[in-house]
This record gives sequence, structure tokens and C-alpha cells, in this order.
Amino acid sequence: MDTLQSRYLEKQGSFKLLIIGESGTGKTWITSRLVNTLADLGLADKITVIDMAPSYRGVGILMNVRKGVRLLRPARVYAPRLMGKCCEEVWRYAELNASYIRPLIIEYLSKPTPVLVINDLTIYLHKGDPELLYKAIDKSLLFIGNAYYGEKLKDNCGLWSWERKVVEELAEAVDAVWRL
Repeated sequence: MDTLQSRYLEKQGSFKLLIIGESGTGKTWITSRLVNTLADLGLADKITVIDMAPSYRGVGILMNVRKGVRLLRPARVYAPRLMGKCCEEVWRYAELNASYIRPLIIEYLSKPTPVLVINDLTIYLHKGDPELLYKAIDKSLLFIGNAYYGEKLKDNCGLWSWERKVVEELAEAVDAVWRL
């Protein structure tokens, strides 16, 4: 039996996919294509997308999804490393992002759909509660998430090294990792 099939059966019908890579490698594009393909197959009302992308100077592209897909997006998201002028400001932006995104994860948990898709989940994981995110991922039957995992956005504030650590932990917890 193929590895993906056996993992699928072991998880009692659930499957968790994490797409990781450098900035600008197409993570959001691929994620959007997967969501829209599922929507075209008649599953739009079974999908929740939480879009955490900051969309700032070419970093963090927002998702474009089909009608009928539940799209949760915070009113404001910061690009901490690009907008912060000092380490204190970088971490403050990260903290604000977590506070704006947390209610969206709670909203998903209160009304879960079988499919959960998260764009740019590292934005939340900079300062957000990983257990809350894991709880949402576990609630879904199909999870598709993407995360920054590269070198371009290295910083001297500790955000990059923290980000790598939490992405590596999440990569260990999912069924498959697609590296771009």
C-alpha cells in the first residue's frame, strides 16, 4: 500500500499537508489552486480558509478563493521583519498579529468545516499559541497550510530562528510536507 494511503487510513480519514519554502516560491499560489479545485468539485461550503498573509511589499500574497468558501481574514496583519524598525517593534507587530488572528482560529473551532486551509501560518506562530492552532488542525479532516521556511527574511531579533523551530515542529506533526 502506498505511504499516503496508509497514513490516511491510520489517521481515520484525515490528512494534513504543510507546504513550506522560501518567500516567492509559489506557496500561496499552490494553496489557492488546491482550494479552488476542491471548491470546483462541489466542496466550497466544506472549506474554511484562514488567510494570515500580511501582503506587504511583495511578501505575503493574499489568497483568491471561489465563491462559497468561508474566508476568514483579520482586518490588519503586519509584516514584522519588514515593518519593524527595531527588535522591540518586530516582536510587537508579531504580538499584534497573534491577537488579530486568534479570534479567527476560535471562530473556526466554534464552527469547524471538514477542510481547513491556512495561508502564511507562520505569521500567527511568531507569538500565537501553537496549541490553539494544533487544535484547529486536528479538528479538520483535510488540512492544507503553508508556511515560510527560508533564508531571505533572516533577522537579528530571534524571530527567524523561532519561526524555523515552530515550522519544523509542525512539519513533524503533519502527514506530508511539500518543500518548494
